[in-house]
Amino acid sequence: MDLSLLQTLVAAVDLGGFGKAAAQLHRSPGAISLQIKALEERVGAELFRKSGRQQALTEAGELLVGFARRMLQINGDALLAVQGVHLAGEVRFGMPQDFADSWLPQALAQFARAYPAVRIAVTVDRSPVLLSALKSDHLDLVLAFGDADTATSEILTSLPVQWIASPNFSLGADAAVPLLVLDQPCGFRQAATDALDRAGRPWRIALTSASVSGIWAAAKAGLGVTARTTAHIPPELAPASAALRLPRLHKVRVSLHRDGATTNPAAVQLWSVVKEVVSGQLPRV
Repeated sequence: MDLSLLQTLVAAVDLGGFGKAAAQLHRSPGAISLQIKALEERVGAELFRKSGRQQALTEAGELLVGFARRMLQINGDALLAVQGVHLAGEVRFGMPQDFADSWLPQALAQFARAYPAVRIAVTVDRSPVLLSALKSDHLDLVLAFGDADTATSEILTSLPVQWIASPNFSLGADAAVPLLVLDQPCGFRQAATDALDRAGRPWRIALTSASVSGIWAAAKAGLGVTARTTAHIPPELAPASAALRLPRLHKVRVSLHRDGATTNPAAVQLWSVVKEVVSGQLPRV
């Protein structure tokens, strides 16, 4: 089957509509509809049915989407493998723990399979520490929270920042909000205290930690609330209850940074892979 048609099908399903798929694939909604119709003619079955104002997958559509994902993955792996036959060396890559605990390791594993002669040295730390290491030539590539402030950095997306706590956590109406925060400097810590100050809510630092793991452990124990993105929320935690009446937090940008002086082809290739994975896993800016 035509892989471009399968790509359109998967995009329509993942993004929740033909219009959104058209925007991501840089086509018109009419062209997307024609591609879906062409795919239906190819397989001899309807793939979508009307469900109110929305389009829902038929049984045949659900079946084909599963195969389409696998075929597109195989196609991507094949291209990477052929392109990477002669690629070797080392890439020093840094990322926050939020991404290290979620889907990004799978992308790195995919890269390693495609480029077996390339060694990936991963550093997991807070964004300011990683960016400092990049500037001092200790890292080649960094995925970080915050703006892209150099010619060799790029904003990939923005993520919501939420108050996160144990589902059983409660707080008196007049009680100071117990905050679970990272050591300074930390953008999320500053965002939390600034939001509470603007709302006139008293707060106190209940715990500071050098790592996100320490924050999660304290939150699971019910010691307080923390402000983090939706990139990764541990199973035992959840967005804080609306009953706590905590102020709204602004989104944070996710940027990819590269050492401007590097000519490392492996780092350039990993840059492309990380961008592609982020665009598929996280919402666009």
